[in-house]
Amino acid sequence: MLKKLLSSLLLVATIATSTFAQKDTSYHKEGFTFGLLPAISYDADLGFQYGGLTNLYWYGDGSNYPDYNHSLYLEYSEYTAGSTLMRLYYDSPVIFKGIRTTADVTYFRDLAMDFYGFNGRDAVFNKDWEDDTSKDYQSRVFYRHHREMFRIMTNFKGTINSDHPEWQWLGGLVYFDFKIDPVDIDRLNKKKDDDDKLPEIDGLYDKYLDWGILHQEEANGGKHAYLKIGLSYDTRDITANPSEGMWTEVFISHMPKFLSSQSSNYTRLNLFHRQYFSLTDNKNLIAAYRIGYQHKISGDIPFYMLPHMATSILTSATSQGLGGSKSLRGINRNRIVGNGSLLSNVELRWKMWRTNLFKQDFYLGSNYFVDMGMITQEYEIDKSLVPTEEYHLYFNDVKDKPHFSYGLGLKAAMNENFVLSADYGIAADEQDGGSGLYITLNYLF
Repeated sequence: MLKKLLSSLLLVATIATSTFAQKDTSYHKEGFTFGLLPAISYDADLGFQYGGLTNLYWYGDGSNYPDYNHSLYLEYSEYTAGSTLMRLYYDSPVIFKGIRTTADVTYFRDLAMDFYGFNGRDAVFNKDWEDDTSKDYQSRVFYRHHREMFRIMTNFKGTINSDHPEWQWLGGLVYFDFKIDPVDIDRLNKKKDDDDKLPEIDGLYDKYLDWGILHQEEANGGKHAYLKIGLSYDTRDITANPSEGMWTEVFISHMPKFLSSQSSNYTRLNLFHRQYFSLTDNKNLIAAYRIGYQHKISGDIPFYMLPHMATSILTSATSQGLGGSKSLRGINRNRIVGNGSLLSNVELRWKMWRTNLFKQDFYLGSNYFVDMGMITQEYEIDKSLVPTEEYHLYFNDVKDKPHFSYGLGLKAAMNENFVLSADYGIAADEQDGGSGLYITLNYLF
C-alpha cells in the first residue's frame, strides 16, 4: 500500500506544474496547478476498472493560500462489465462576493450496489451466502441490486454579519434521478467461465419485493429534488486539513411532493459537528473528530434515499452510509440504514514528512481512526409476508446498538489541497463485514 501511495505521489509531482510565476517559498502558491491520477482496479464480478481523475486549482495572487480561489474536479471511470462513474465538481469561495459556491453533476451506474436491509442489527447479514467457497453459498451478489444515479447539486454559504464571519447561512438545491432494478446476472456473467458464473437466484432485493417490504411505487427508483436551509459556524484555520477550529452545521432538508415523481414527501434534520486540535507547535500532529446526526421529522423517505447523507460540501462522488469509505471504514457499504442515525469519527493525524519539489509543496502523512454509527430512528417495514420458516434468516427483531470499526491510513498531499488518501478499516463485528481498503481523495472530514 505504501509503495502504491509513493508511486502516485511521484506521478503528481511529475505532472503538477505551474503555468504562472510563483514565489519560491513554502506554504505559498500563486496561479494554476493541477493533480492527475489514474483509476485502475479489478473486481471479480465487475471486471477491470479504468479511467482517471484530475483536480485543477487557481490560487490567484496566493493571498488566500492554502485555500484556493477556484477548484474544478473531473472524474471518469468505468468497469468492463458496465459500471460507470462520471463527475464534475466546482468549488469557489470568491466567484460571488461573500458567498461560497459549490456545484456538482454526477452520473453513477453501479451494477452491484450494496443492499443489506434496514435498521442495522435487525437485518441479518450472512457472509457465507456471498462466499463462493462456503457450503452455504448463495451468490456473490446476493446483497446487491442495480442502481443508476444522476445528481445535480448546488450549495451556497454566506456570511451573516461581517463582524462575525464564522457565522454563516447555508442553502442549496439537490436533484436526484434513481433507477433501481435487480442485479443483471446475464450481464455480469458475460465472458465468465462456467465455474465463475453467478447463479440465477433471487437476491435480498428480490425477496423484499416479493414480501412487500419495498413499496411498488418506489421499487424501481424515481426523480426527487429537495431544498436545504440552515446555519453554519466555522472557525477552521484552513479548509483541506484544519489544525485548529471547529465547523458545525445545522440544517433542514425538505422534499415537497411537487418536486417528487412519487406521492411521498419528507423533512429531515441534519446536524454535523467537526473539531480540530493541534497537539504540537508545528501543527504536524492533529486530533480531529466528527459527529453527525440525521432525524426524519415528517413524511416518508424512499428506501433508496435513506443512505443519503445531506451535506453542504461534497468531497466525493457519493455521500452515503452508514458503512463504507465516507462514514464507517471497514463496515460494509450501506450496512446500517434507517430513518435516523448517529455517526462519529475520531482521528489522530500526523504529517510525517514535508518537502518542496518543482515549486510544489508536498507532505506524507498518516492517520489512525475509530468510527462508530447506529440507527436512532427505525425505518418502519411490514414483515407479515415473510415466510415463518425463513424469518430467522433475515431478521433479528432487536433494537440497534453501536457499530464500531477501526484502522489506519496514509496521506500524500500536494499544496495542502490535493490529498491522495488510503484508509484501511476493520469492522469490529463480523455481522458488519470484514475489512476494507479505500483509495480516494481528501480526508474524511
